[in-house]
Amino acid sequence: MKNKRILLCFILLFIMISGCRSQESPSSEGSSADWAYNFVVWNGDIYEVLNEEVNNSEIEEAIGEIKQYSDYEGIYSDGFSNKYQVGTKLYKIKGLETSENIAIETKEGHYINAKGKGKYSSK
Repeated sequence: MKNKRILLCFILLFIMISGCRSQESPSSEGSSADWAYNFVVWNGDIYEVLNEEVNNSEIEEAIGEIKQYSDYEGIYSDGFSNKYQVGTKLYKIKGLETSENIAIETKEGHYINAKGKGKYSSK
């Protein structure tokens, strides 16, 4: 009988500890966003980062840079990315309107395509 009581106490203690741990609020340490895709906000538009390289010969002038990076949900303004760090350069691609596509310099001399998805809603 005594062994059953001890076993029951251990089971209850385990359930209480497990329950308390799962009840911890993620907001106490910040809430990492579960973005639908990697993106950049520039000039009032949002651009989805594609897994497509852009040839150096297609790169025109620099049009901006990332001014704010975060992987936490929130409302952000121009120059924001949930993938690229502050200082990452953005470029115009030859023959394309910047509302359609822009290039992101991932490292010196290497660029990746970002496709325009329309106006960024910051509300």
